[in-house]
Amino acid sequence: MKPKKQIYKKNGVLLTFTCLAALAAAVQYAFRINYVFVDLAVFHGLSALLMGLAVVTALVLLALTTVKLNRLAKNGKLVSDSRAFSVLTVLSEGAAVFLVIYNLGNLIGAGEETAPVMLKMFAKGLPLFLGLCTVAFLLCIYPALKNGVLKKCVAAVLALGVLGSTVWTLLPYCNYKITSAPMVIDSGDNYAVVFATNDTGTGFLEYSYHGEDYKLYDENAGRIKGDSKIHTVKVPKAHLEGNTYRVGSTRILEERSYGGRSGKTVYSPEYTFTVPTGDMQTYLSVSDWHTRLQKAYDAISYVGDFDGVILLGDAVPGLMFEDEIVENIVEFGGTVSGGTKPVIYVRGNHETRGGYASKLADYLGLDGFYYETAYGDYHFLVLDSGEDKPDDHPEYGGMVNYGAYRAAMVDWLCALPKSEKKTLTLVHDSDIAVEEDLRERAQNELLRLGATQIVSGHYHICDYKEENGLRIYVDGGHNDGGFIAGKLSLAADGYRLEAWNNSGEQVFSKDLDW
Repeated sequence: MKPKKQIYKKNGVLLTFTCLAALAAAVQYAFRINYVFVDLAVFHGLSALLMGLAVVTALVLLALTTVKLNRLAKNGKLVSDSRAFSVLTVLSEGAAVFLVIYNLGNLIGAGEETAPVMLKMFAKGLPLFLGLCTVAFLLCIYPALKNGVLKKCVAAVLALGVLGSTVWTLLPYCNYKITSAPMVIDSGDNYAVVFATNDTGTGFLEYSYHGEDYKLYDENAGRIKGDSKIHTVKVPKAHLEGNTYRVGSTRILEERSYGGRSGKTVYSPEYTFTVPTGDMQTYLSVSDWHTRLQKAYDAISYVGDFDGVILLGDAVPGLMFEDEIVENIVEFGGTVSGGTKPVIYVRGNHETRGGYASKLADYLGLDGFYYETAYGDYHFLVLDSGEDKPDDHPEYGGMVNYGAYRAAMVDWLCALPKSEKKTLTLVHDSDIAVEEDLRERAQNELLRLGATQIVSGHYHICDYKEENGLRIYVDGGHNDGGFIAGKLSLAADGYRLEAWNNSGEQVFSKDLDW
């Protein structure tokens, strides 16, 4: 018989590989955001095969570990001493190593934009993964432990874990707070004051207008919402323009059919909201920040003063989590506008992806993503180019209908009367539509409406060109580790387009007549 020390060492190695295989299976499932890209690059179904391999490898290694630790025997001989056991162990450990390396490469290859989403998906599934591991450990590994002191220590750790999770579930601690200045979004007909808290709660807006105090809630048909970190309160334009307001929120711990539990109420400072007026107006324009918040802030710091903010979309790779909207849209828009300037939001193609994409309009207080608005002498047409590929592209999983949506938008555009104000077009992708016939119709309508200047993003470059009678300015965004932010300066006799990078260098400037 082999010395106990050698047996313990080999048991530890096998147990380590079992843990690695289990972790690889959990990571493989969490990283499913990349499945479509892997399958397009190699062959359809590869990701499903790898997922199956990960699950089978983890189960086989768990079985092998159980057999070895419990010293199961057949015909008087230990099963773990057989050749079949050794071969199966080597193959399974090799598969585990392959899966770990594959997923590590997958994470590194995802880059700074997608990798955090993959890790969030893993964190979301972590409680289930730990629960399954605990059950497997108690059924297969724990009975085989011979050391009484070790068994007691393991039992104590598990008991503390259960106790801690129970207390956290019943009494979740959080220093409840509003996370940034509000973002006041212009929806055309009214304003939507949007802000975020670090946990779920209600949202409300307080101000005085013509001697009367108002308290408006984030509500739906009389029911105050309390299940989100994002709070959206709609307010008439006249009530907010030139006025002072503050926002607040009450933390909601639990909603029941009868009653509920709430926490503390928090308030923001007061903000004085002003809008651009007259024939001299300036607007910050930002596009394609794709979670590169600090670089965007750096570039914006060189733009100088501005009266309003135009966000041209592509804040994130996709909307898989509410926190992505909080961090990259709500807090970003609130920070750059300071809660004191209007924000015109243009949806990017990446905001059309993910489970929360269908909720974005409600979060931002918009009835839709194409509309018109005006400030003083200037009229803005906000268009939505939707996705940049046909609806049947594998990236969309059969869950989009943007062709019909774009057709309806162009029909709306055709029905608009020409404004007497000077008109600009804001859209994420200057092509407007992937469908050639819709693109041509839309371009003809912009010429009819006098909206010949298009301000756009999407291509991650700062560029200006003239095509089909239209002037197209591409705003910049992040590219090659840098970032470019723009500025529109409007005047009665013409306008200026400018841009700066995050190092403070002015990279573009052009003066144009209306």
